[in-house]
Amino acid sequence: MEDHSIFNINDQLKILKDHILEISETTNQFATHLEKRDSERQKLKDEMIANVEQTHIPRHSKPLTEEKPSVKGSFTPLLGENFISSKDIPKSEEWPTFSG
Repeated sequence: MEDHSIFNINDQLKILKDHILEISETTNQFATHLEKRDSERQKLKDEMIANVEQTHIPRHSKPLTEEKPSVKGSFTPLLGENFISSKDIPKSEEWPTFSG
């Protein structure tokens, strides 16, 4: 009877070993899949960074002698909540003079 129990234990150990090998193989396949996915993600990330670096112009690379855009029309300053138009500002000959 002891021989039968030893045989049964050996069979169970063999089955257990097969399960462990199967789990190990599946784990290795999954690890390979994750490594490939991470590699592809890193490649895409590097490509995106390279594209941004190619299209982005840093501020310091602009010429310092760049012309300012010309302003057309009259300038209307805002004082408080009221707009002042250029017709509301007296000409220099209309300014009052004060004698002291």
